[in-house]
Amino acid sequence: MRLGRWMVGAAALVFAAGCNKTLPMNDADRAALADSVGQMTTQLIASLGTRATATADNWLSHFVKGDALVHAEYGMIYPTYDSLVKVLRAGFSGGTTVQIAMDQKRVTVLDRDVVVFTTLLNGAIKDSAGKETPFHEAWTAVWHRTPDGWKIAADHESTAPPAPAPAKPKRRSH
Repeated sequence: MRLGRWMVGAAALVFAAGCNKTLPMNDADRAALADSVGQMTTQLIASLGTRATATADNWLSHFVKGDALVHAEYGMIYPTYDSLVKVLRAGFSGGTTVQIAMDQKRVTVLDRDVVVFTTLLNGAIKDSAGKETPFHEAWTAVWHRTPDGWKIAADHESTAPPAPAPAKPKRRSH
């Protein structure tokens, strides 16, 4: 008889957990989820500032694997996880660190399992020789709740177009 009660109790918990996903979200739910994903993203960006964690594998651990991922940057689309791996491993050489400040953060909760995080990233990448390359870009990441936790399912990086060349003064003819 005890086993039967335990089974009924477990079934009730599973049912309740399943039903909770279909309940509409209120403002407090949205705010809590936005705060949680915002903190997670802030920690991810901060982790790039140390040599121990500024690695391609650290960055890649935050993405969904396989064909479920799409990454776009600077006019290129990387349609799978594997296509992104090659680019990131080439870009994160040993000893690379990235100092990044986020500005104009915006978090949009689409539902309990999808959150969009958008920000301006300002910083510099320093290679193992100490050479710094500054950057300024907009970044949008679509976070998706998976069985392995929150992962980026899609993201996009872009920079502002270059400033127009100054107009040449007209020559006066005599």
